[in-house]
Formats: sequence, C-alpha cells, structure tokens
Amino acid sequence: MNKKITLIIVALFAMVSISASAQNRETVNDTLTMTPGYVMDVFYSMTDGEVASVAREGWDMAFFTNAFSAGIMINEGNGVQLFSYPNSDTAGWATFDTVGMTTWSSLSNSNEVWEDGAFNKHATGHPDYGWGVYNAVTHGLTGDSLYLINVPGVGFKKLWIVDKVSVDNIYHIRYADVDGSNEMNVELDLKPYVTKNFAYYSIVTDELIDREPAADWDILFTKYIDLTPDSEGNMVEYLVSGATSNINRYANKFTGVDPDYNDWSAQPFDSLKNTIGYDWKSFDMGTFSWVVDDSTAFFVMNQAGDVYKLVFTYWEGSSTGVFALQKELVQASFINDDIVDASILSIYPNPATDVLNIKAENGMNGNLTISDISGRVVFSESVFDDDFITVNISNLTKGLYFISIDDGKLHTSGKFIVK
Repeated sequence: MNKKITLIIVALFAMVSISASAQNRETVNDTLTMTPGYVMDVFYSMTDGEVASVAREGWDMAFFTNAFSAGIMINEGNGVQLFSYPNSDTAGWATFDTVGMTTWSSLSNSNEVWEDGAFNKHATGHPDYGWGVYNAVTHGLTGDSLYLINVPGVGFKKLWIVDKVSVDNIYHIRYADVDGSNEMNVELDLKPYVTKNFAYYSIVTDELIDREPAADWDILFTKYIDLTPDSEGNMVEYLVSGATSNINRYANKFTGVDPDYNDWSAQPFDSLKNTIGYDWKSFDMGTFSWVVDDSTAFFVMNQAGDVYKLVFTYWEGSSTGVFALQKELVQASFINDDIVDASILSIYPNPATDVLNIKAENGMNGNLTISDISGRVVFSESVFDDDFITVNISNLTKGLYFISIDDGKLHTSGKFIVK
C-alpha cells in the first residue's frame, strides 16, 4: 500500500480511537523541585519524568550550536544583565564608557523563541542579527555592536562579539573591564556541543560548559523573563518561574476545562518557548499562598509525536521550590516507526508564515509531502537530487504540519508550525 495513504489511514484511525482508548490511559503524578529560591533548572521528559536537575548558576552566555545560527542568550535567570552600548559601534572599543548608563535599557532573551537571545534583541532581519551582520561570501558574521554585561560576582564588563566563523562553528569574543584592563580575547569552538541546543560560557572561569542533559527532554522548569501585567494591566517584562518548552516541541493551552477534557486537536499546536509558561499559578494575598489553576490543561507533543495532557496541581513557592503535575498519554504517535532522525532535515523559519525552506544534509529524492495533524496531505511534490527547496505555504491555516520524504527505501520526517 502507498505509504502516503497508509499514513492517512493510521492517523484517522488514531483520531477515532482516542475515546475508545481513554479508559486505558494511565495518569501519572510527579512531584518535582527547583529547590529553595528556584536555583535549579529541571529538565523534564513527558515520557520518562525528570531527566536532570542542574544548577542555574555557573554560566553567563549561551550560544545556539547550529553552525549557521547567530543566536546568543544570557543567563537572566541568574541575574546576568546586558546593555547595548549607545555611544559608538565597535570603533569605540578603546573609548567605551558608562556615562548615562542609568538611561540605558537592559536587553532580555526572547520569551518565545530560544534562538533569539538578548544579543539578538535589536536584529532587524537578515542580514542584521543584532550583534552582527551576515556576510554572503563567507557565510559568517561580523560583530558591529558593543555591549555592557553585568555578571554576578564579577561586575560590569564591556563586551564585543567579534565574529562567527560559521563554516567552522567558531565564535571570537572580546571582553574587559570598562577601563580596558583585564582584557580577554576568546575563541569558542561549538562543534563538540552540536547535539545540544546551546553551549554555555562562563566569563568567571573562561570555559565552555556542557550542562544540557544528553537524554531526551521536553520541558525545562526554570527562571526567565516574560511579560506580566502590572497594577494597571500593562504588560511589562518580569522575571518569572515557570515551564519553557524545548526546541521542536509543540504545545497548546485550554483554560476553564473539566478534568476529563482531552480534545487536544481542538486548536493548533505551536512551538513557542512559553506556551506553557508561568501564569497557571497565582499568589493569593489573602491566604499568603500559591494557587494553581487546575482547570487549565496543556497538551504537549514530544519528539516522537506522542501527545500528553499536562495539568499542574501544586506550587509551593520559593521556600522549597516544590511543585507537582499530572500527566497522561492521550495520543500515541501516528508517525511511522521507520522515520529517520529529523535532525538531517533543516526546516526554517519555524514557525513560518508564507514560505518554508527545507534543506537536507544528504539530498532529497522521492516524494515530498506535507500533512496536517489529521494526516490530510496538503502538499505533494517529487524531488530529485535536491538539497534545498522552498515551498509556498501561504495558503495553509495555522497549526502543526508534518513533512515526509519517501524514496521507497528511506523515510525522513520533520515538523513545522504555521503561525
């Protein structure tokens, strides 16, 4: 039978069988802790539970490990601050000063996209990525901005992301005390870390740190800056404790639902970092305790394509950092078992709106299809020895889609979001 037809049949069967299999689902209750003060990061798998608990301190900057990425974030959850130097471009390195810094606005990591770090805050779009500009000849980036970084235990440093040699996946950075003393010129080789999202760098110890767990994980419980309402209802940036989704994980949110609600496909998934977020809990000033909204349900799709229901049941607060959640598998993956690791496909931008770029490490041959979450094929095209194609997706509705490339022997898959 044609694999495309098989995929549709299996998907539709899986959708129909949701109610029939509901009584066989197992509910799992997990209790976790970020420890007092929320000083630990907890990496969590929907399948396996807690994967690792890692101290948040010990790093100051993190570099997205894809060779052709420019993403650099800061450890805002541990108090690192970053300011863009407004008085000069890199020509002002020797004359850098902090005159008027009380008026400078601090830069924060994106609350939605991991790859858009604080150093990318002022990016205007290709070829300008905030800290530097892309070179179409070398495919590298050259730094054109200076920064002031405040590192706990160290203090203020002036800092320059000098360049990125993308073909070698190497950064060169330069930092010093504001008066120019204690200057460091550092080369950071990201190649040993490409199986992780980020390579983490400590200005304190001048070393790259491998702190992400090797095992699969879906959610990171951590501290990060998100938008929160102030007393007048205006949305302002604030440091919160909550749940951030791993890259290439998908989730959606339903509020005011009954405990047995399981219609996960009623609205699209998205891949935003903060879809789960922090606001499923609130502080009750009357009882001086945290209250969790257990009528808010999340559905999370892991890397394997399994969909889990997630409901938070308890949040004790910073005195212990203890919290609890309830989860259950509501839909097993309908993706075929012979799918090859999707990392051999580069799919970008993701989320996308009008066009989608698909790049294959070893080329593409066979039938390329795009299917929605129900298994319905919305695009199909034959590809022959192509390593890069662009697909117009402007006619697709918002939601999660699957890419499949099948040459009769090898089946390769990827996922993307239309926003």
